[in-house]
Amino acid sequence: MRFYISVDAEGISGVHKLSQVIPGKPEYNTVRELMAGDVNAAVRGAVRAGATEVVVNDCHNNGDNLRISEMDSHVILLSGADKPLIMAEGLQERFDAMALIGYHSKKGQRGVASHTFFFNAIFEAKINGKPFGEADFVAHMGGFYGIPMVLLTGDNEVTGQGLKDMPGLTTVAVKTCIGNGSAALRHPDITTAEIEEAAYQAVLNAKNVKPLQLEGDVTLELLFSSATQAELACTYAGFTADPDVHNRVCYVAKDYGEAYNAFMHALRLGAYYRDDT
Repeated sequence: MRFYISVDAEGISGVHKLSQVIPGKPEYNTVRELMAGDVNAAVRGAVRAGATEVVVNDCHNNGDNLRISEMDSHVILLSGADKPLIMAEGLQERFDAMALIGYHSKKGQRGVASHTFFFNAIFEAKINGKPFGEADFVAHMGGFYGIPMVLLTGDNEVTGQGLKDMPGLTTVAVKTCIGNGSAALRHPDITTAEIEEAAYQAVLNAKNVKPLQLEGDVTLELLFSSATQAELACTYAGFTADPDVHNRVCYVAKDYGEAYNAFMHALRLGAYYRDDT
């Protein structure tokens, strides 16, 4: 049984503000340890439920937060920044179930350090008219490959939204959001125990969860923070600019996989340009 984990940092146990997860900041190394704790807990639970291989995609910042020496021995760790599918890298290898650990809310939604992929770049992203955050994008990429999304951890906002949008999902709210940079935190000893048990139950139940799949054409809409970012995104074939809203672009794909890949290109072309420097 092959199990996939995509891990971010803002939704990890003990994190309540953005500066904690930025390399070079005083608390960053502590967060790396907390990330390993949450991920290893999920791995232990999955292995107890029958997982024989666990692939972990480290996808926060440059993808070099987790140390393989601190991972459970069942883990194959995907590290580094230049992954074609970024937060969904590895899913193309096919798995029996997937989890998102340490995720957060979309830009504009309540939640600890809520954003959508790049701060101050993507103001809104929609699929078929529905706002999508990172958890939605990655879970649906799993669905595109026929992989059920079974476990999500983060604050109460992202997990609560996940329960509404992803049938059959198991969640662990490791903290309660107070504001964008504040939270009521629970001790990692408690949250990791809950994550392990949730992963165990989620993997056992995976066969009863349907992958999140979209049929037919898929429309991707992106609202950038600047018109220049939108113009750069439109250098990728298939994107069209909104003639009235100069920072909005659209892409119509034949399926979700194409839409997600177009989004990854738009991020690389447009979102790397910073209009706040």
